[in-house]
Amino acid sequence: MNYDQLCRDVMDLNSAIRFSMVVVNGVQRFGGYRYDVVGVLDSDELVQSIQHAHERMAGRFVAESKLGRTMYAMAEYEKVKRVTFPLDQKTLLLVSMDVKSNHSRIIKLILKTIAKYPERPD
Repeated sequence: MNYDQLCRDVMDLNSAIRFSMVVVNGVQRFGGYRYDVVGVLDSDELVQSIQHAHERMAGRFVAESKLGRTMYAMAEYEKVKRVTFPLDQKTLLLVSMDVKSNHSRIIKLILKTIAKYPERPD
């Protein structure tokens, strides 16, 4: 899977998307913020937030045998919305969007975009 292109494609879906990044084993590897966005978290806080998202998703994988595959997880804060999409057991797509955005519509578009990419061989 071309993660750089995936991040760009997701960012192009809607101007309300603040960042699109791929995280591998809890570390940002691809993507970043939209050129005109100032991050709410400083760099250390962002690193911690990414690690926590990775840990939380790992916990969700435990229940998948009974609940089915995790499609995404979302948190809505006062200032932003953040959605985490698992790409595989160790790789996540993190997307942040404006708090006033239509997250349901954007999530559907992101899921369709992810589906266009071939599976990554493990």
